[in-house]
Amino acid sequence: MEVKGNNGAVYPVQYSMVKQGNEWKVRNVIINGLNLGKLFRDQFAQAMQENGNDLDKTINNWAGTVAKAKDSPEAQKAKVGS
Repeated sequence: MEVKGNNGAVYPVQYSMVKQGNEWKVRNVIINGLNLGKLFRDQFAQAMQENGNDLDKTINNWAGTVAKAKDSPEAQKAKVGS
């Protein structure tokens, strides 16, 4: 599978799915060699370590991190380009 960027570039996409009950769920996505599942697992593991392995604290801080990312210049540029 491939996706096409706003600039016309074509990126290969791989994904894996798992069936849970009667539903299929996406397990992982790899775009142009970037493994999104591993990326998020690694980021979450680092956040857990930074928060003393406190899950509640990590989740609460994660929401703030996501909000900051949405307001970043890169995110704003991506919105304009879409």
